[in-house]
Amino acid sequence: MNKKSVLYFVSAMFFALIVTSCTKNDPTTSKTGVVSSAQSVFVLNQGTMDQDNSTLTMYNLADSVATTDWFTSQNGVGLGDTGNDMAIYGGKIYIVMNVSSYVEVTDLKGKALTQIPLFNGTVARQPREIAFYQNKAYVCSFDSSVVRIDTTSLAVDGITKAGSNPDGICVADGKLYVSNSGGLNYPDYANTVSVIDIPTFTKTKNITVVTNPFTLKTGTDGKVYLLSRGNYGSIDGALQQIDPSTDAVTTTYPNSAAVDFALNGTKLYYCNFDYTTNASTVSVMDLTTNTTSDFITDGTTIPLASGIAVDSATGNVYIASWASDYVSNGTVYCYSPAGKKLFSFTSGVNPWKMVFIR
Repeated sequence: MNKKSVLYFVSAMFFALIVTSCTKNDPTTSKTGVVSSAQSVFVLNQGTMDQDNSTLTMYNLADSVATTDWFTSQNGVGLGDTGNDMAIYGGKIYIVMNVSSYVEVTDLKGKALTQIPLFNGTVARQPREIAFYQNKAYVCSFDSSVVRIDTTSLAVDGITKAGSNPDGICVADGKLYVSNSGGLNYPDYANTVSVIDIPTFTKTKNITVVTNPFTLKTGTDGKVYLLSRGNYGSIDGALQQIDPSTDAVTTTYPNSAAVDFALNGTKLYYCNFDYTTNASTVSVMDLTTNTTSDFITDGTTIPLASGIAVDSATGNVYIASWASDYVSNGTVYCYSPAGKKLFSFTSGVNPWKMVFIR
């Protein structure tokens, strides 16, 4: 891959950006309300854009064995092109494939159930991320659409519009929040989050945010947390909080530019990669005090941090790292809540999203 291709690939992937928010996971809980321990971790590996080499890695926590291309081993076919998001709902795994332009639905063992194509006629919608609410799945796509899928029939039953190149989606206070990145309009990125009324499935307003908004997640406090990328130059990226009761940005956190973040109770974990120094950092923020500290405490390092997730049952933090050439298999690292490395395993090309199978 030449330098121009690498720069294009990195930019395209980071327009895409673990799946621990309450709108995306479907954790199994005991009668006492305690989330059960995970049996395995599934990792969605993006692969290389237009190379049709996305994979799904399964790491078995009981025997510490990773199967790099689990989807193919279960189904005899490849996953598709450029996996962009993954979430669990209603006992199924939903995998959003951006370039292939469909949602792959599997059971909790990764066995394919169906594909839901997302096209406008013959034109790919380029789906990005998925969220769930009351037996419906909502998928935002780069063609400005938000597609509604019935999770019983697994069929599309509605389509509406958000803004320019939607890149992230979540549910809070019975509303959809969709980040409009404008990512295909470089350098003229967008700077709004659309609010969509779920009963009427129509956009009601736009919220102005930091340029190039990306990932959205809902915290246990009911607030919406948003990562914006900035313009990779004069405008810095930032983490922000939106209050769904007022649909206003209430907090922009200092020194919080990131490539991905994950929420676990009152803690917000985020990772970053500095292309100037070629160094990754992982931080943890206490949302009750807005204080931030380094997360990793044992002196170990992450080569090229790209994604982060937290197992809510154990508090263990999983950090995905790409290979430096962007075409070799990456690695997933697991750390204790105290920031000490527990183990790592090899994943596929450009690991990204993670979910926990319980």
